[in-house]
Amino acid sequence: MKNILLLTLGIFSISFASESVEGLMTWKILNTLILLALLAWIIKKWGVSFFENRRRSIASMVEEAQKAQEESRKALEEAQAKLEDAKMKFNESLKIAEETAKKEREVALKEAEEIASRIKAQAKEAIMVEIKRGENELRKYAVHKAIEISEKIVKEKINPEVEKEIILKTLKSIS
Repeated sequence: MKNILLLTLGIFSISFASESVEGLMTWKILNTLILLALLAWIIKKWGVSFFENRRRSIASMVEEAQKAQEESRKALEEAQAKLEDAKMKFNESLKIAEETAKKEREVALKEAEEIASRIKAQAKEAIMVEIKRGENELRKYAVHKAIEISEKIVKEKINPEVEKEIILKTLKSIS
């Protein structure tokens, strides 16, 4: 088919060269019509299938884009749901942590109060022991001093006659 068209064009071209001006115009119009017919045939043969394939390709891309958009929307909704779930879990964890911290604080305060009361009791006991020890030491010291002073007074005031009299009184009281 191609060869026939080329041969026809060649013949027309040669004819144009040998014709006059009026015949030339007729041939030009005829050549233009043949050229347009050839273009229509080429477009119909290859162009229609090219544009149909292009249309299908574009339609396929649009469908894929719509699917991708739908998937993205679903993924976004899932991500938002997960975010909300994570926020709820975070708030719950925060509440639990606050409650736990409050309980731990209360337990620590109770333990501290118990320890403080034990320390106070131990301190009171230690103070009482020290007071008793001090009192005993003071008594010992007072007794010792009283004995020393009594001995000194007795030595100063007692002479052999008074001593005999005391011994006799003591012996009488014993018997």
